[in-house]
Order: sequence, then structure tokens, then C-alpha cells
Amino acid sequence: MKTIAVFLLFLAGTWAHMCLISPPQRGSMTGINKPACPDCGLVTGPCGLRPEPNKTTLALLAGSQYTVTIQKNLDHYDSASPGEFTISFRAGMTGDFTLLQKIPDIGEPSLTLYSVNITIPKPVGSDKGTLQAVYVTRNPQAPPMFYQCTDFIIGVD
Repeated sequence: MKTIAVFLLFLAGTWAHMCLISPPQRGSMTGINKPACPDCGLVTGPCGLRPEPNKTTLALLAGSQYTVTIQKNLDHYDSASPGEFTISFRAGMTGDFTLLQKIPDIGEPSLTLYSVNITIPKPVGSDKGTLQAVYVTRNPQAPPMFYQCTDFIIGVD
């Protein structure tokens, strides 16, 4: 019984860790106000294996400012090698992401919200865009990265 309890504690420490609050992440946001929410524990890049939606309803104007809010759902801070959160963008649904902002992880507790302003890039070859948030833990006791994405239409003036 003691072995099972230790195993369950290990699993709780290796699941859920970062949610994209605004704009809302792909998939569910059920239970995000509790540490270790499964919808926040996506460890496969670039978007946590969450497929792009069939229909994108969020529209943002190229060149405009937008506030991105993420949640550190479960803290993985390591003072010997502090991690960071990154916000990146790609035009269309495939291709490379371009870094827009970084937020250092300085040891805030689980469920901390971070907000950063970004400028919506002008579309190149597509009127659709993907925003990616990544928690880079740099903690040898945790998965190296957690991923979230959201998709939107880019309007041009």
C-alpha cells in the first residue's frame, strides 16, 4: 500500500503544469484551478498532441496589442537552474514558431498567473496563426517542457 501511495505521488508530480488561459488553449480547461490538472500537462511539442480545431472563432488584428495570460499549474522551479515560459507565434498551422516573449520562472507557487503583452504579427502566406506557450522547466526531476497552443484568424487593416 505504501508503494502505491508513493507511485501516485510521483504521478501527481509529473502530470499537469501549465495552462494557456487567454487566449484559451486548445481542448479543455476543466479543473485548471487545482494543481496537477491533466489538461495542463501536455509534454509533447509543439502543441501537446492537441489537434487544431475545425473552426477558429478568435480573430485578432495584425499589429495590435494582445495580453496573453498563462497559469503555472504546478511549480517545477529549480533554483540551481531556473526555467522560463515562452510565448511564440507561427503563421498558418505548420512550420516554425517565432519567439515573441519570455517570462522567467523565479519560483512562484503553483496556480500563479503570468500576463505579457504581445504584438500580433502580420500574416505571411496565411490569415491563420497559432500561438504557443511553453513552460521550459530546466528541472532534472520534471519533464523538460510543457506545451499549449491556441489558434486564431489574423485580420489586416
